[in-house]
Amino acid sequence: MNRVVRSPGMRCLAPALIPVLILTLMLLLSACSLTPPISPTPPLAAATTADTLKSQLTFQPDDGEARTLIAFIRITPEQLRAVLVTPYGQRLTTLVRDTEGARFEAGDAPGESPLPIPPEWLASRLEWSLWPLEALRRSFAGSAWQVAASATSRDIRYHDELAARITPVPDREHPTTLTLDDRQGGYQLTIAPMQEDGDSNGEPANDEQENAQP
Repeated sequence: MNRVVRSPGMRCLAPALIPVLILTLMLLLSACSLTPPISPTPPLAAATTADTLKSQLTFQPDDGEARTLIAFIRITPEQLRAVLVTPYGQRLTTLVRDTEGARFEAGDAPGESPLPIPPEWLASRLEWSLWPLEALRRSFAGSAWQVAASATSRDIRYHDELAARITPVPDREHPTTLTLDDRQGGYQLTIAPMQEDGDSNGEPANDEQENAQP
């Protein structure tokens, strides 16, 4: 019978690696469970606008502190681009969604913590709130996702379970403050349109407005 001969170093190393491998596997499984599924992406052309949408975004996790940023959102047939600026006028990051997917580009706000959410999450939530209802219905067709509107809200469902509720019903012709209650991600996102003459949070620097252009 053949015998496998192991060196003393191998006998000591293998048991030591087992806890590390188990911990790594647990972390990977935990990360997967915290990342909600992403809905199909509607075409950019369905929401293209010549205007740069200036909004105040407030992120409120179910188990954490709220964070407010100013967003300059530009939608063209080629790209969704949202420049996220701190209340002090520094660019924290830029969300980009195009044919290559969604991603965050580095900002220039030293000392500011990054957003604890994946770019796909923010891109999909902006789409749920800003895109026309029919565009979402067409993109969700044949998938596990559904969208429906009532007199008071727009509901996003995944496998027939409520994933998010947006109130009131989004209306691009008459913008108003929207509240997206995300049941999947454990977040509440408030999107409040801002006037061009600034508000109580102060007006971002001019170069930040230029960065919002594609």
